[in-house]
Amino acid sequence: MQKKIAIIGAGICGISTAYLLSMQGYDITVIAAKFSPDITSNRAAAFWFPYHVRNDQRGNNWCRTSYDFYLQHCSKATGISIIQLIKAVKPHSGDEDSWLSFMPEGTCRTLPVSEIPKGYALAYEASVPLIETQIFLPWLYEQLTAAGAVFIREEVNNLDVLTNTYDLVINSSGLGARSLCNDETTIPVRGQVVLLEPGFPSHIFLDNQTPAYIVPRKDATIVGGTYEENIYTEKTEQENLDDILARATSVFAGLENRKIIGSWAGLRPYRPAVRLEREPGKNIIHNYGHGGSGYTLAFGCAAEVSTLANEVLQ
Repeated sequence: MQKKIAIIGAGICGISTAYLLSMQGYDITVIAAKFSPDITSNRAAAFWFPYHVRNDQRGNNWCRTSYDFYLQHCSKATGISIIQLIKAVKPHSGDEDSWLSFMPEGTCRTLPVSEIPKGYALAYEASVPLIETQIFLPWLYEQLTAAGAVFIREEVNNLDVLTNTYDLVINSSGLGARSLCNDETTIPVRGQVVLLEPGFPSHIFLDNQTPAYIVPRKDATIVGGTYEENIYTEKTEQENLDDILARATSVFAGLENRKIIGSWAGLRPYRPAVRLEREPGKNIIHNYGHGGSGYTLAFGCAAEVSTLANEVLQ
């Protein structure tokens, strides 16, 4: 008889875990209060980059594993592609370069002085996965449905109760872990972005100091962003949107005449360190607190959860 696994949460970290475990033949049930497209994972700019994980050495393997997954699944059907990213560094910014150690070999180079964007002291060119969330998430759901996974729309208030029904419970509840696990170290970090008409630029631009990032997708060019801790509302504020555009146009010429087609906001489930562990004495595995690195870490963390699950169930 197939072992039954309940996965709590339908964001990228929960769904990636469900996908890997379903491919191993487990009986998967995903339980969540919200599903795509009504989740933060749909609103993410979703390009691979080691963001807020550089002081956690576990993140190196997680990042690399996720990178490899995306590389192997590039296609129009999945919405995954490899794209050029330019990371620009301002003079005297103190911006550290520890992120370079997370880059797979041969995927990054320092730009010569002649190619550094105007106003910057240093710049890098990297090849990174871009995940079109509006394509990739439906693809993942389709794969899960084909594998027999069940989706239940329900808010979970007690993990222990579920262990009576399922052989294993995996908690990928994101921000919900704050109340579900009484984990006050998990906080919301609101991110707001402006959506411009698609078609420009042809690469990702990232400036951590301004801050500004520009991500070209098929449905829109995403211009961000904000980092607002302990804000619980997923509403955009015009003052912030105006500031986002002003910052972006000040560092990247050509955006100023692009048509605005929308905006959105999402709450990143931030924690000082990702919680990925089996709860002692229980058939519960936690996997949450990925903050703004959900897509960067998802499949690496899912692979580690998968290993833990096999140890518990076999």
